[in-house]
Amino acid sequence: MTVALRYGGGTPYHRASAYSLGQSAKWLFLAVVFILPFQRVPFVNSNLLGIQGCKPFNLLSAGVLVYLLFRVSLLSATDKIERTSIRILLLYFVTFIIAFARSIPNAPLLHERLPDVFPESYLDYIMSYGMVPAFYILPFLFILKRCRSFSEIETVVDAICVSILLLSASFIFVALMNPSAALSGRAAVNDLCEAYFGIHYNTMGTIYICTAPLLLYKALTRSSLWIVPVALSLLGLLLLSSRSALLTVAGSYVLILIYKRKFAVLAVGAAMVAIASVLWIAPTVYAILSIGFDGTSSEVSADELLTGRVDFIWIPLLNEWTSDLGLFLFGAGRSGIITSEAWYTGTLIQATHAHNAIIDFFLDCGAIATCILLVLMCVGVSTAWRVGRRLHSDLYWALFACIVGYGISMFTEREVFPSFENMYLFLLIAMMVNLARLSSRAPNLSMGRAPLDAGDTGAATATTSQWR
Repeated sequence: MTVALRYGGGTPYHRASAYSLGQSAKWLFLAVVFILPFQRVPFVNSNLLGIQGCKPFNLLSAGVLVYLLFRVSLLSATDKIERTSIRILLLYFVTFIIAFARSIPNAPLLHERLPDVFPESYLDYIMSYGMVPAFYILPFLFILKRCRSFSEIETVVDAICVSILLLSASFIFVALMNPSAALSGRAAVNDLCEAYFGIHYNTMGTIYICTAPLLLYKALTRSSLWIVPVALSLLGLLLLSSRSALLTVAGSYVLILIYKRKFAVLAVGAAMVAIASVLWIAPTVYAILSIGFDGTSSEVSADELLTGRVDFIWIPLLNEWTSDLGLFLFGAGRSGIITSEAWYTGTLIQATHAHNAIIDFFLDCGAIATCILLVLMCVGVSTAWRVGRRLHSDLYWALFACIVGYGISMFTEREVFPSFENMYLFLLIAMMVNLARLSSRAPNLSMGRAPLDAGDTGAATATTSQWR
């Protein structure tokens, strides 16, 4: 494809400089995408030169932020879809800032109750729980403004898939090096995840929920070699012992295969799972088969089905918040659960979050903001469904499956505000938005052959892929 650039004046030197800067920003952003699942690995999470906060992920994200601030018109929009996306993002970001700001006075209390989780100083708290989560939003803006063709979006997907391939291979290698721990149950697997990757095993499961459909998309629409990453990710999930992750990924795979009418692949996959279950029942499968039983009888209870969340987290918290008008309407700010009296007295499990994203958001922001959130979520899902039916794009539906999978997992885990667990959501949603924009700009052309106008003031506007 011939690259045609239109410049708003300037010397050839300035034009070359602008192109070089755009290329550097591209590789910087791809490095951020690639490092996402590894940012808490002990040697990656270390401060460079002993300077507080100077970690590889923070420095890369800061570079992307500087580029966006000085080379991109963040608040300008070239179409209605982009304008709406920016407004919703601003609403989301302002809500997060308000909830976080309300939690700053509670920093000493949070550190007192969970000293291993929350830092002692206000500055460390602001950087760890305010600035770093805000960095997770940057990919949304970069993709919205810079990834304006199908090939650019595919490049981001490639970076995600290669990163997950490396994550799966690394986790399987760790499990093989520690076979007794890998087969001893969730507690031992969680110890491995925290020791080698710096994250909870459910958090790693969330990473698979948000990315596994993209691996299957690659295997079905690109080279058959992508079957290897798919197989490694499934093996990693079995070893991970995360029930919600395995069930959610399996469900998304089934839906994608049905959508693609790959019934033969679905039948072969089901047969392989059945054979594997007979020959070797992994801890995850055993946990799934035993869930809901209290161990003393064969009766199934709702609390057992949800592993104690109902009686020892949700009910005590909801009772406390509904008995106080201020807490009910406006919440307690970020990490509101830890400020709970029931948490302090031991009435409920002393968790760091409510193990339900909507309830956790209600504890932080109150009933008013929660109602608005639920309305926006319903409108967003229905709109995404309508757009997908019009697009007939395999990539779009793979992204949709990732987001729906995360939405389902919100019932027992995860968060609404930016965090390590939902860091991929911002990339996924932004890519879906730009696929919809590409379709609206060139409905009669092949997807990705009509790049969007960058619209940056004083910078080159690429009529084809900027990254080529």
